[in-house]
Amino acid sequence: MGVFVPLVRVQFRPRRQEERVVALAAGATVADVLREVGQPASSTLVVRGQDPVGESEPVVDGETLLLVSSFSGG
Repeated sequence: MGVFVPLVRVQFRPRRQEERVVALAAGATVADVLREVGQPASSTLVVRGQDPVGESEPVVDGETLLLVSSFSGG
């Protein structure tokens, strides 16, 4: 039997990248998703459904995560 690989749909706001599906290693966390798509954890809010989730949260196969990049300006 093969190793289970979770597939996670990732959406971006503001839309800096196109939505995509990433394949992750078994036991992957939100931090792994951020690394895979090149988003810095320090300036990205990750939302599952209506709730923000932390970097240590495990990902669930088939779920959608929304990555919201913070920005500032003057």
